[in-house]
Amino acid sequence: MDLKQYCIDIFKYKRYKSTEVQVGNIKIGGDNPIVVQSMTTTNTNDIDATIEQIRTISQAGGQLVRMTTQGQREARCLEAIKKGLVDQGYTIPLVADIHFNPNAANLAAQYIEKVRINPGNFADGSKRFENIEHTETSYQQELEQIKDKLIPLINICKENHTALRIGTNHGSLSDRIMSKYGDTPIGMVESCMEFLRICREQDFNQIVLSIKSSNARVMVHTVRLLIQHMYNEGMNYPLHLGVTEAGEGEDGRIRSAVGIGTLLADGIGDTIRVSLTENPENEIPIANQIIQHINKVETHPTIQAISTANYSPFSYTKRESSQTGMIGGKQDPVIIGETFPNDKKPDIVYTTDIKNISHSGAYILPYKIWSKETKQANVFPLTDLEDFLHDEILTEIIFVKVLYSQMNDAFAKKLALSDNIVLILQSENINSVAEQRAAFLWLTNHDLKTPVVMHKCYDNNFNAETQIKASCDFGPLLMDGFGDGVWIEHKGKISTPINATLFSILQAARVRFSKPDYISCPGCGRTLYNLQETTKKVKEKTSHLKGLKIAVMGCIVNGPGEMADADYGYVGSGPGKITLYYRRQIIKKNIPEKDAVNELIQLIKEKGDWIEAI
Repeated sequence: MDLKQYCIDIFKYKRYKSTEVQVGNIKIGGDNPIVVQSMTTTNTNDIDATIEQIRTISQAGGQLVRMTTQGQREARCLEAIKKGLVDQGYTIPLVADIHFNPNAANLAAQYIEKVRINPGNFADGSKRFENIEHTETSYQQELEQIKDKLIPLINICKENHTALRIGTNHGSLSDRIMSKYGDTPIGMVESCMEFLRICREQDFNQIVLSIKSSNARVMVHTVRLLIQHMYNEGMNYPLHLGVTEAGEGEDGRIRSAVGIGTLLADGIGDTIRVSLTENPENEIPIANQIIQHINKVETHPTIQAISTANYSPFSYTKRESSQTGMIGGKQDPVIIGETFPNDKKPDIVYTTDIKNISHSGAYILPYKIWSKETKQANVFPLTDLEDFLHDEILTEIIFVKVLYSQMNDAFAKKLALSDNIVLILQSENINSVAEQRAAFLWLTNHDLKTPVVMHKCYDNNFNAETQIKASCDFGPLLMDGFGDGVWIEHKGKISTPINATLFSILQAARVRFSKPDYISCPGCGRTLYNLQETTKKVKEKTSHLKGLKIAVMGCIVNGPGEMADADYGYVGSGPGKITLYYRRQIIKKNIPEKDAVNELIQLIKEKGDWIEAI
């Protein structure tokens, strides 16, 4: 496989070189720094409130702001919003977010610097979830209808030097695309490419692309696939990255960092947004933390390249490993670590003090301590490579610390003869993602199925910012199907729980679920109920329902689609009105907001998914 179809070099960090797009006074793509953006949650018709929120986002460091623009009335307000900001000395570029309404897009493109359109509903209208049997002729006829609506917008953009974002959402693919390709990554890519090809035909290139999903894994693999398709057609437009409906608090931050960080780690992405169910200015520092962490790897030490014939970047393939005790095989990834107050207990406890060991659970001791103490059946040694190669260690499981640079023929032969080894894969390279990925490929290329726990040590305090770093470090490898476990060590103070962070990272990568999976959007001018407060209430009442997928969505634009794989959906349907879904089916419409959370709980009970909290 020619990985240059999606990434310049997976063993050496380098930004993917996209074309440059001018958006007002900023440039996206090319050699320009990654641009951070956010979106207002105000009603765009409320000009003063929208101006104030844009100012707040700008003061927090946002470089681009998007506003929902439902119709022509909202589009006309953009002119006044732009003027009001300029009068106050703010030149931040603005983006109109358009769904369903080409006329609003045509108007907005005359007033502000960029227009975002959704190819799933720009020309096709609302989803009816209908399966349409297309002939080649009827399919081409629909593409001609798209041209009839898109070309006028392109001409207005040319005339006004307005940029265009073609923004595909997993939750709002058109019935035409769904009927031909299904709910698949290739369908998402083709939805984007249909519009992109029309723009190319019209010689319009001031374009930014995005493909988003609330499922970070789907987002990552689909963006990679989009780059491959652009490469095959001689295109390299800049990319906007984001995990849509990521949620609030720790969950939203980790899910965003796992998804966005995975692509940035391979040099992919020119502008990002962290979508949180919080005030929009809260998104900016998280986005900057992700970028700063990835930027640090630019000068990383050389990593020995290896064959990528067994690497699968465009779909999820779990690395095959043998089962050693509770680790590997088809079992969920484990968490190894110390026990800390106010933190979750890891699956396997690492300790240096035999007094901390009980007869229940599983423990790891450093080999030098383990070898001198009375051995218990539930206590296993952690060795370095030298001891592993030269000592005969008789125990059910041996944990062996190893670096990619230490993997050689002697190591491979010893592993091939051992069925009781778990590797603790460490990295001393600032680009630990690329180095540990190379190690996994080395094992695969040598047909070694030894289970592997990924290890990372952070020298500074473990806090909310370190949590973002850890998400960016472990997320890409988990997304690629690597790893039978994770382990974080630290050398400073702890203000953010380490083990709980690892459980959340595994869940964000969708490899292990230890709590409910919440999908909640950040809200916008289309949201007609208190989304932030409701999301908190739902989480408070359902936090004990492990593995249940619950979506809290602001409106019907992307809500029903983005919550397609959720068990339950809570979707705004009008001012203070809620519609409840069970899977994709509407169960009850237009429930008053004050009653809707209790109605959701009742629905979960009726479907047999409720358990009482302990």
